[in-house]
Amino acid sequence: MSQMSLLPVVLVDEQPPEPGASKDLLWIGLDEQDRRYALKTVEPGHKYLPLTEWLCYQLCGLAGIITPDFAVVTRLDGTEAFGSRWEETARQFSPGKVSDAEFIGWLARARADVSAMFALDAFMPNDDRHLGNILFTQSGARLRALAFDWSRTRIFEPWPWAAGCNSAMVWQWLMGPNPPLVNLKETQDRMDRIQAITGQQVEAILEAAPELWRDNFDCAAAGRWWQSESSKRAEQAVKLLIP
Repeated sequence: MSQMSLLPVVLVDEQPPEPGASKDLLWIGLDEQDRRYALKTVEPGHKYLPLTEWLCYQLCGLAGIITPDFAVVTRLDGTEAFGSRWEETARQFSPGKVSDAEFIGWLARARADVSAMFALDAFMPNDDRHLGNILFTQSGARLRALAFDWSRTRIFEPWPWAAGCNSAMVWQWLMGPNPPLVNLKETQDRMDRIQAITGQQVEAILEAAPELWRDNFDCAAAGRWWQSESSKRAEQAVKLLIP
């Protein structure tokens, strides 16, 4: 999916999420057309939360990894938040509501998309790609898997993801069946596209974020890191995923 608008989307209402939603999702916003957005805001314990989401969604777009649409949104108090467009018709794994057999069927049909998102998870790294933060949407005859929620992602250190983290355990579980529920060629292809992104592109993405999100963040240093280290990181991340 893609950035929806170059101008901020103005919200007309905000609501707390349902109980049990992501710990990093504090508000859901609605615009004039009643479209819903999962909001990520600057928080005392996670100053760069919206900047992290902004960077990861933009990198997904460059690498061909599918996400929900997203936008900078203006909240009721006038501050700007990151808004991930709510996929109203999407399906999501929930124990007790979706059987294991049905969920495995979704993963098998959308294995290329799932394999792609783990390339960026391993590269950044993201410790928290659990089974509940993958959305499944029907696109014609195809079932697609969308990556969302990069709240626990680091830019770009420390690396790698923690042993025993959600991402590591889910990837190991996906690799387990015979045949596995992953497409390793797709993972390698997306890693190649991530590696092809330039440091100048990364710096430009960060600089385009609202000033509040990047307060005291060195966008130029992040771009320099990417330019000098991304090839090595991509090679290491592939070895993390494909032993």
